[in-house]
Amino acid sequence: MLSFRCVLGWVTTLSFSTQDRIRVTGYPDTLYQDTTMCIIRIDRFLFSSEEICAKYIDTEIRVIGTVGKPLIDSFGGNLWLNSAKIEKLDRTQELKSPKTQDSGLVTNFRESLVSVYKKYMPEPEAGLVSGIVLGYKKDMGQKLYQQMIKSGAVHISVASGYNILLVGGMVLSLSFWLVRRAVAIWIALGAMVFYALLAGGDPPVVRAVYMAGLMYLGQSLGRGTKSGWVLTLTAWVMLMIDPVLLSSASFQLSVAASYGLMVVEPWLSKKLVAVVGDGLINFAGSIGLTTTVSTMLLTMPIIWWHFGRMSLVSIVSNILILPFVPPMMMFGAGMLLFPGIFSLPVYALSHWIVLMIRFFGV
Repeated sequence: MLSFRCVLGWVTTLSFSTQDRIRVTGYPDTLYQDTTMCIIRIDRFLFSSEEICAKYIDTEIRVIGTVGKPLIDSFGGNLWLNSAKIEKLDRTQELKSPKTQDSGLVTNFRESLVSVYKKYMPEPEAGLVSGIVLGYKKDMGQKLYQQMIKSGAVHISVASGYNILLVGGMVLSLSFWLVRRAVAIWIALGAMVFYALLAGGDPPVVRAVYMAGLMYLGQSLGRGTKSGWVLTLTAWVMLMIDPVLLSSASFQLSVAASYGLMVVEPWLSKKLVAVVGDGLINFAGSIGLTTTVSTMLLTMPIIWWHFGRMSLVSIVSNILILPFVPPMMMFGAGMLLFPGIFSLPVYALSHWIVLMIRFFGV
């Protein structure tokens, strides 16, 4: 079925040949951060930039590149441009409305929420909290973002699968106190979908919603779930929709990190308990050490392959950063309702994370 799906996608793009040189001018229709690259689409053409996506929001650009693959995202017949040279065009008139995907009621609501962080906290803490809690990238400076890449903490900089799982887990835990389990699971699913929309619907977030949704749906139907099989099914469905995702670094990292969290971490903890005992392993799990090691064992080779670097210091930086992300998300959400109460703890947590990013991102 997957092979047949790829053939159908290939047929829809026969009008272009590999190495055709294409020039495209316009405003980005969509853009999202894919690990260290910004993926931009204008019309049916996709290309990447090493700059942060916020640089191209509501900006007219000219792109020249070559068709490097017969197709990308074959479901829509879109084409990928290799070696894309991007030029920002001067604005000749004031924009009347946003030209990118960030428009509409959801974005206006999002902007009003971000203004709360801007009012009560300085930069770069306000930009970091906006990125982690709401997936808002505009206020995240290029310097801080590059330091996140070097320190191995870039995955927390914007809304991602990690954030989706945190939102679902927190809502599920709180709902257990009020309603029965089946209802609580559906409430958690609704919260994750709402958060994904609020975060801009970037592909990594959507993938996490699919995966967590299948797991929670299985639980609501009273059926036991095998994490490895759920992950395999989710990846297969995504590849049926878009086969070329298989070559995406973001897709590979998402699946590898999820497999490490769902499969490798329980197996590793069980093996280590037999060697050193429960006490030490429970402590390592509480500070996120076993989770960090399990996910990084599978993601580091992928990072090395795609980006030519593998940072061992990221293990230490993640141990010092990740435990503070869940409380910051919880207090950050509370700050949107009661800024006077939660602004101080949110600033303290975000300031610590910024200090760690700067220290390890030198």
